[in-house]
Amino acid sequence: MKMAPGLFWGLLLILIGLSIILRVLFGVKFFGAVIALFLIFVGISMLIGKPWMFRSGKRDSDTIFEDRTIREMPGDETEYNVIFGRTVYDFTDQDFPDDKSVRIKVNTVFGSTTIKVDRNKPVMVRSDAVFGSSTMPDGNTVAFGSVNYSTDSFSTEKNHLLIEAPVVFGALHVKTE
Repeated sequence: MKMAPGLFWGLLLILIGLSIILRVLFGVKFFGAVIALFLIFVGISMLIGKPWMFRSGKRDSDTIFEDRTIREMPGDETEYNVIFGRTVYDFTDQDFPDDKSVRIKVNTVFGSTTIKVDRNKPVMVRSDAVFGSSTMPDGNTVAFGSVNYSTDSFSTEKNHLLIEAPVVFGALHVKTE
């Protein structure tokens, strides 16, 4: 797996923040906890690539501190974020456009994501996991690294749904129906 600089620095800051919190829980001053929470916030922001907590309005595609189920056909280049939450993306009843392939991204950070796809439709899922878990319908699982899954009808020559699903300190489950 090739690590991007943002991923590396984000993970480093999260780990430093978590270590400070652990130190604080066992008798170090309150100021350390404030610094730790700030470092965790900056680390998660770097992993996602944009601020996620203090925005004027939350996007409908973001799941932060909640449980959701989404049953919609995403547009091309749609990005979903699951942060400290749980989301089920149900793409089983969706029809793909005839004119082009659809590419989406589902980021999971400290959360749980389930993606349901129809095994008879052309779908490919690529997942990179860092201190997380990605489980595919064919039994492949990864905790640190990359894993790919494609349905039997997937072909690069046909229009298809491509899902990129990075996972950091979370879980991804892909299911077919």
